Amino acid sequence: MLRSRGRVLRVLGASPLTADGLKWFRGAHAELAVGRMLSRLDDGWTVLHAVPVGVRGADVDHLVVGPAGVFTINTKNHSGQRVWVGGKTFLVGGVKCDHIRKSEFEATRVARLLSAAVGWEVPVRPVVAVFEPAKLEIKTRPTAVDVISTGSLLRWLRKKPAVLTADEVARINAIIGLPSTWRRTPDDLADLDRQDEFSALRASVRQSTLLRRLWATAIGGTAAAGAIAAYPDTVHLIARRLGELLGA
Repeated sequence: MLRSRGRVLRVLGASPLTADGLKWFRGAHAELAVGRMLSRLDDGWTVLHAVPVGVRGADVDHLVVGPAGVFTINTKNHSGQRVWVGGKTFLVGGVKCDHIRKSEFEATRVARLLSAAVGWEVPVRPVVAVFEPAKLEIKTRPTAVDVISTGSLLRWLRKKPAVLTADEVARINAIIGLPSTWRRTPDDLADLDRQDEFSALRASVRQSTLLRRLWATAIGGTAAAGAIAAYPDTVHLIARRLGELLGA
């Protein structure tokens, strides 16, 4: 996910991330931010991260348990983009995404596993948490999934009425951290314990973005910055050749 950059490439502001790496970075950034938000819930709530619910590394971003029920939270980083929701249709910048169906599937799987572990039916509500959208318009609310901007997530959870008794919450909490409930033990900290490493990477990404903007200003437009970001392999080739000519 990280690309090797020489001195010239760094000066040009080429991203330290590959295209796949950038996608991962945006997702991880949003998940870490939401994880920090959820840590502000009071002691009546329990939060787990990266809960393993399937094969091939499939997991739930955040599992939240409290008197208001059990929630699977699927965090989606659509920062700066317009999001439109109409029933099961979820559009990001006019492009259809499969967030509703996947979130329903995650919640169904979690409900099945929890119910088997405690011996009674545990209802689980899926939530799509949209990270910092330019606009979130919900024309028609989905019936089985809640779609919420991350800025409203804590307030929404705190306002939910109680549906579980204290004993039911305690019973669920007793088994949600056990490997026998899932395919492996949930990582309660997820990537939160790699904050220093992630912060260093974030600083590098910010620096490269700033350099691209400076180059765009110097050249006279935003097209240059966009080209560097959109065509990193081409920039790599140009930078390597430029470095050879300059003796870098």
